[in-house]
Amino acid sequence: MKQQNFTKGKRGEEIAESLLIKKGFQIIEKNFNTRFGEIDVIATHDNKLHFVEVKLKVGEHFGTPEEMINKRKLFQIRRTAEMYLLKNKEISQKFKSYQIDAVAIVIDEMGEVSRINHYENIEI
Repeated sequence: MKQQNFTKGKRGEEIAESLLIKKGFQIIEKNFNTRFGEIDVIATHDNKLHFVEVKLKVGEHFGTPEEMINKRKLFQIRRTAEMYLLKNKEISQKFKSYQIDAVAIVIDEMGEVSRINHYENIEI
């Protein structure tokens, strides 16, 4: 089950990265880990730093990917983003502020994208 979730997660990140690149984002790092958690994608666009959470679901029978992002998850992302900025002084000096985005993806049983939404500067 863990391998299946890992594979699904990687597929979601690849789909999200493609979308972000098409929208003009520059990917600067992927899968940044700390003891607080992981940030799936770190990107820049229009002189802003974006920490992007990617959520992928197969179908929406048991909820939407958007429902998987709650206050606790956002707090975890924010703490991890702050650790990233502490470790990467050059980036923290270049970008005075940051925002948290989410890419929600739904795929069908065949693995085809049914729906993809990019939410910018999310807060709960």
